[in-house]
Amino acid sequence: MKPTSIDDVVLELKDIEIFKIPDTKTRIATVQNYFFPRLEILLRFTLEMIREIYDVNPYEKMTFVYYPSNRPTARENQDFHWVHIGLSGKRMVSRELKFKRRDGKAFRLHPTYLTYIIDFEGSIHVEFLPFRQYVSSEFISAVADLYKENHDALSPIFNLHQISHDRNSDLVDLKDAFVGEKEEVNTNFFYSPTYYFPVSMDRGLWRSILCFTALYPLLDAFNALGEGETPRLPEMLDKLKAWHLAYEPDDENEEELQEEHVEVHNVPELESYTYVRAGTWWRVLARDNWTCRSCGRSSKEEGITLEVDHIVPRSKGGSDDIGNLQTLCKKCNIGKSNKDATDLRQRAEGR
Repeated sequence: MKPTSIDDVVLELKDIEIFKIPDTKTRIATVQNYFFPRLEILLRFTLEMIREIYDVNPYEKMTFVYYPSNRPTARENQDFHWVHIGLSGKRMVSRELKFKRRDGKAFRLHPTYLTYIIDFEGSIHVEFLPFRQYVSSEFISAVADLYKENHDALSPIFNLHQISHDRNSDLVDLKDAFVGEKEEVNTNFFYSPTYYFPVSMDRGLWRSILCFTALYPLLDAFNALGEGETPRLPEMLDKLKAWHLAYEPDDENEEELQEEHVEVHNVPELESYTYVRAGTWWRVLARDNWTCRSCGRSSKEEGITLEVDHIVPRSKGGSDDIGNLQTLCKKCNIGKSNKDATDLRQRAEGR
């Protein structure tokens, strides 16, 4: 039965078998008929979230992108054992974009993509690819300048949603995302955590949706650069922050959240900001000046990942009250574990 709403979208372990169909055309057709309807519902639900958060019409300037394609006229259909659906700038082949390709030829299609990706191992994640094709150094410089100007606003958003950055397979700090030789950064991409099947709205999809919406302002901004327009990145990031601060789960979902908390009690490394409401998370990091209360390093200065730690762990009865929360970098939080109830804010105040 095909899903009709986001609550019906479920990806199960057995779905991995689709990628094992030996005939390429049959496999692609099955992938399209099974995954695309589910991913379209997921994407359209996400677009309504984007409309709500940013007060924009995402359909106005964006178009859907799909993979794999299965053209009847193709001599050979290739399949790389993954599926994606997402957004890129609307295709207007009658005009050229402001920036060129590296070979000097004109771009007519936007090179920036934001997609949901399913791979053959049975997982889903969100991926933002700033440059799908090799672009000119002028385009990269414009992106680098835009990113640098908005780094302080982007960093806490990426920390909150565990969005990572990769350049040529070497993990680098987010602040260095577009720093270095211009020829080497065309393989940049940002990606969300990976969720393995089975996934549904209460197991991975909701967090993936939040990552997609958090990366949307970058897609919008990079497309604006290509169109020769002024990016509205600062305004969109302000709206995202305001949405997070205002958002609180309703009573109907409260029991589910409590159950989720109980589920992770015995997993120390998950005693972090991931399971703290976004609004509370933001307030704790702002109170602690975006600084680890143990080692003193700053997200803004050192580009480290910050987490919100429970001073008294949940497994020992600690609450989500802001007085029981403190800011730690990932390294210090792992070292503390859920067996230690040290209030590191007092140590920080004594330095």
